[in-house]
Amino acid sequence: MLRTRLESGLLRALAARADSSAFPFVVAGAAGVATLSMSVPFAGLLVAAVLLAPRRWMAIAAGASLGAATGALALYLVFHHLGWNSLVASYPDVVRSSAWRDASAWLTRHGIGALLVIAALPLPLTPALMFAAVSRLPVLEVILALWAGKLAKYVVYAWAVSHFPDRLLRRGRRQQDVMRALLVRMRRAGQACADERATDAASRRDPPRASTGR
Repeated sequence: MLRTRLESGLLRALAARADSSAFPFVVAGAAGVATLSMSVPFAGLLVAAVLLAPRRWMAIAAGASLGAATGALALYLVFHHLGWNSLVASYPDVVRSSAWRDASAWLTRHGIGALLVIAALPLPLTPALMFAAVSRLPVLEVILALWAGKLAKYVVYAWAVSHFPDRLLRRGRRQQDVMRALLVRMRRAGQACADERATDAASRRDPPRASTGR
């Protein structure tokens, strides 16, 4: 519920300021808030921002990467302050997840370069930030890796949305149509099964009587 309200609020803020010259900074703020929330995915907000101002896609991507990197750095500092024991107690599910195992293995093997790659790919960033924080990687290297990775990812996203908005929207509509058709079929199959079970139950309650001839 809170996630939905926060995401809706950020979308309204973007829509209200799409014509402003400061719109990239608004996007940066939205990216920072979404990152700090650790629950609101920013990719959908970025797509909405570019659709609102497609000619400024590069500035939007740059602002988004700066805001997301700043939010991620704030999380890094919080995790660093908490320390390992507090992280395990506060986020036990994250520490036991496969994303944590992958991130810890990559960071142990490749260091700050792994953080850049994770930031640039559609992968969970929070486990990597936690492990980087307890590993005490240099703060300057962390923020540079986060910013470079986010910039690379958001430039690709923003360019694709600005150059192929019709194709993107058509794809989204096709996915919605497929999902609707699948739901209709599932409902029909469920209703057919329910009708069959009801018929079987009725036949068991009232078995057919054999006719007697005289």
